Amino acid sequence: MAPSNTSSAASDVLRAPLPTLTPEFVAEHYPSQLRLVHVDLLHRHGERTPVSHRIPEISPKYWNICAKGNPLHRDFLKAIGRDTESAGGDGTDGGVQWQSHIFKNATRSSGTIFGVSSAAAQHPSDTSQPTEATCGFGQLTDTGRQSMAALGANMRELYVDALRFLPSTLHSDNKSDTLYLRTTIYTRAFESLQHVLGGLYPEIPVGSPKLRVHVRPSDRDNLFPDFGCKQMVKQSMKLNAQNIERNEAEFQQLHQDMLKIPGLSAYLDADHKSGQAQAAISVMDVVAPMHIHDMPLPQGINDELIGRLSHMASVENLHSAWQSSAVARMQIGQLVYELAGNIVDAVQTDRAPIAATQPQLGIYSGHDTTLAPLLAVFGHDADKPTHDAPPNLEWPPYASSMRIELLNDTVSPHPTVQPAWEQDPAHPSADPSKVPFDERVRPTNVPKSLYQWTSRRQGSGPTEQVNPRATRDYYVRVWYNDRALLLPACRDPGAHHSKHGPSVCTLDGFFKQIARFAATEKETRVECLAS
Repeated sequence: MAPSNTSSAASDVLRAPLPTLTPEFVAEHYPSQLRLVHVDLLHRHGERTPVSHRIPEISPKYWNICAKGNPLHRDFLKAIGRDTESAGGDGTDGGVQWQSHIFKNATRSSGTIFGVSSAAAQHPSDTSQPTEATCGFGQLTDTGRQSMAALGANMRELYVDALRFLPSTLHSDNKSDTLYLRTTIYTRAFESLQHVLGGLYPEIPVGSPKLRVHVRPSDRDNLFPDFGCKQMVKQSMKLNAQNIERNEAEFQQLHQDMLKIPGLSAYLDADHKSGQAQAAISVMDVVAPMHIHDMPLPQGINDELIGRLSHMASVENLHSAWQSSAVARMQIGQLVYELAGNIVDAVQTDRAPIAATQPQLGIYSGHDTTLAPLLAVFGHDADKPTHDAPPNLEWPPYASSMRIELLNDTVSPHPTVQPAWEQDPAHPSADPSKVPFDERVRPTNVPKSLYQWTSRRQGSGPTEQVNPRATRDYYVRVWYNDRALLLPACRDPGAHHSKHGPSVCTLDGFFKQIARFAATEKETRVECLAS
């Protein structure tokens, strides 16, 4: 059986495309009447080495592609008090040993996605030796640093140079009003954030006040799924197994094709039987970094095969969040809740009668497991009887990014048609948190005050009125890499911008799309423990 997804070149699968910011692009998507109010940028880290040493028959034991990054990594570790001295033999020649986590005791289960590690194994054909350029496993490489700096530079070209949304420089009296910075506990995410910031603001004057970077304890971080959530693991594993069975012919063909490749057959036979879960992602985690860093690979590992690996890895792991809103909610619902709160705060700040401050740009440095479930949230179509992932869904490339833009337009005609959900009778529960997730029309942290304004009647004092369309001058657009996403809830004629179409959601259209996914920490805990 021929594979269904053979058209993707590895360069498309592994490298995230950036928008080409021509004058025509800016004029089309950012006309003068659309005013930017707030942006949240979420990104995956840049190119890295495999998370552990596997498949020694084809991969080197020492990845010597961190010559420029290692001194920066050592400086970073010293700055946070993690300057552990190595005894040599790990590529640092007695220097500071590479660390995967920012904090010494920070650990968090990431599941059992990858195969068996061969930490001490070195194949006789592998001539690699430790040098000053040797990376640790899971480390951001020099190429990854360049990719993140390029993302930051692209954001500067758009939000600073073209739109004048952000200030051209950061200084003490505007830095807190400009940026909110957040990262996970992984050093590759923190260092990716550093390079995005370096591309966005390449010339921060010496002596400028330090920027605050927010890092949450590993057991409270909502930037990626917590595999300690038993219900999430149970439901996703069940759906993953069904997806593998449904695509058994493709998996069998991929497995047979990989068995023909020297070096892969022993690994697959020992660790991944034909059709078994996680084979595609385990192999891709090794061969993709090798390919993108121009390392020699056995004949048969090419763009076409890596494209198939990316697609089948998504079948193994990502489709379940598209098929079950509960799985997606347990994976990323607390972050969705936080992002909804950011939008609410930005609208309230923008409408405040007195000067108020809120960061113009939030940057969240995360992982593929940050963006993948968010894509499912923004792609969920509640009107369909069944929910399946797009047939061409692939793994989020390195340096992938998602931008959530809050826009204001007081000039263009606003939608006059009421969306269907606005006409539905209100749920009998007065407590929004008591409304079942699938019946919610907006996240529970969207306050009623967002829909209130003060009016004056002739001969009377000011009165508070509530109108479900009081926010109609505000819109939200979501970008994934170089394309604007079409959120299904925003297809309704009353739920998107009258001129710019479904990719520019009304504020309530956006809230409707994410409502069933936004969950508080308490709600997530209850759902995770459900029997």
